[in-house]
Amino acid sequence: MSETKYCINCGKAIPTNATFCSFCGATQDKVASTEDQNTITSEQHNTPNQPEHVNMWTALKLGMRQTFTWSQRITRPQYWWLYLDLVLIFLVLTIVLGIRAYSYPAFILSPLHVNVLQTVLLLIFSALMVWTSVMQFTASARRLHDSNRSAHYLWFYLLPLVGPILIIVFLCQRSEPAGKRFDRLASQPKPWTHKWWTWCLLVLLTLGYAALINITARDTAMDAALTTTSKSATTNSDDSYSDSDSEESSDSTDSDSDSDSITIGDDDIDIANQKAYSTSFTDSSWAKSTFKIDKVTVYKTDGTYTSGSGNDKKDFNGVVKVHMSIHAGQDISAYPTQAKLSTNDGQQVDADMDSDDFDGDLNSGTDTDGNLYFELSKLSSVKDITSIRLKWDASYDTDDYDDDNDFKTYDATLNLN
Repeated sequence: MSETKYCINCGKAIPTNATFCSFCGATQDKVASTEDQNTITSEQHNTPNQPEHVNMWTALKLGMRQTFTWSQRITRPQYWWLYLDLVLIFLVLTIVLGIRAYSYPAFILSPLHVNVLQTVLLLIFSALMVWTSVMQFTASARRLHDSNRSAHYLWFYLLPLVGPILIIVFLCQRSEPAGKRFDRLASQPKPWTHKWWTWCLLVLLTLGYAALINITARDTAMDAALTTTSKSATTNSDDSYSDSDSEESSDSTDSDSDSDSITIGDDDIDIANQKAYSTSFTDSSWAKSTFKIDKVTVYKTDGTYTSGSGNDKKDFNGVVKVHMSIHAGQDISAYPTQAKLSTNDGQQVDADMDSDDFDGDLNSGTDTDGNLYFELSKLSSVKDITSIRLKWDASYDTDDYDDDNDFKTYDATLNLN
């Protein structure tokens, strides 16, 4: 029987001296002869010519040596022993380094705030994960070659659900003699560790993988910080706001419980951070009536919002909410929803027209309360607002021309701590 080789295109057996395939017509490159192929096959498949027991260690050594090797083959035992090795390595890396890498970002906002130890840990973890991933990927290509399939079958991974199942089935197939067509003759091939492009690729993949992990860890840390702040504000709110006289009326457009957004009028405002303060302002010096401010909440919005239109249009990224209650000792007219607010950082704003409707003409004996909203055009942090000053007017009707007390301007300064 004449010696044969296998077509590099279709895998059919053809004479060893053929320059083209009689089945598909493909021109044949320099491919190993039957004797050379048997030598390669013996080395790769551990035939009796060069016996070597396949186990986890030998499979791992072969995988490391052929990290960037595509055009050869590995047997089914070699592939699955290597697969077990890499799964165990992945579990160890995740437990020892990965949990910390995903939990603590190397830097939060910019490379100027770098945790050096965390960065080194992140890069080591990323480099090892990238190396093992490349090793697994190229090993899958060589296993497909051994079953006489092209590495292009790995594109099936992009098919949801069905693709990975098909790849697993292919990887479990027995060796096919026609797969020898993927063995290319190479005299003393240079190891991948001596090639510059393999190291460049590993570095680029490592940096990309490390950046992805850092972004995930940063987002997790920021979400955790925001959740902790929200829980703290809720606790403070519950402790300082238990008096029944300070409960909001059913007309209120926003509850006192902390949330990721507040509603002002018809607009939902997303909140990035917030801080609630209990206050004890009470004024009963005028018209037998009592004005009480028991809670102030400062919000940092998630982004910049716009209110008003035309000449009244303005941008804001902060909101101050003031809860006020009123007891009218006689018939009065009070207008806290037309109040002016000034802050310790130099801002002065009018109450938003979408504040709660709880003021105006109040009959004697009336009890009412609600929220006043003030939109701040600049707010870097909720901690920047440490005090506010609030001014509003009130009056009552009288026929006594000598009564100079029928009009009053309230002026309240509140320290937030």
